[in-house]
Amino acid sequence: MRYSKDHCCIEKTETGVKIGLTEYLHSKICNNFEINLCDEGDRVRAGDIIGDIESCDFFDIISPVSGTVVRVNDEALDNPQLILKNNPWLIEMTDVAFTQQLMSENEYNVYLKNLK
Repeated sequence: MRYSKDHCCIEKTETGVKIGLTEYLHSKICNNFEINLCDEGDRVRAGDIIGDIESCDFFDIISPVSGTVVRVNDEALDNPQLILKNNPWLIEMTDVAFTQQLMSENEYNVYLKNLK
């Protein structure tokens, strides 16, 4: 698992990656919230907004990689509370290019300590 400075976690798969949210971002989300995600087939570049969370605050979900969205987790869209309970992946991408520096879990934890 790799992590971005925008609080996404990235898991490599056989065909690309799955992108989810880190526990840190979960802690910033209020209990009542909505999530919006990009569409299957969208071509995105690292740094593009691939979704957002409307909560007590508003958070953009920033893609840590470039690629093509092949699947969106419809279950998480239909029942956003799953995100806080099970931390599922949100988007699956193929044709992935890693153009940004991603962090290991240890590097991400150091990054979080420096945010405070």
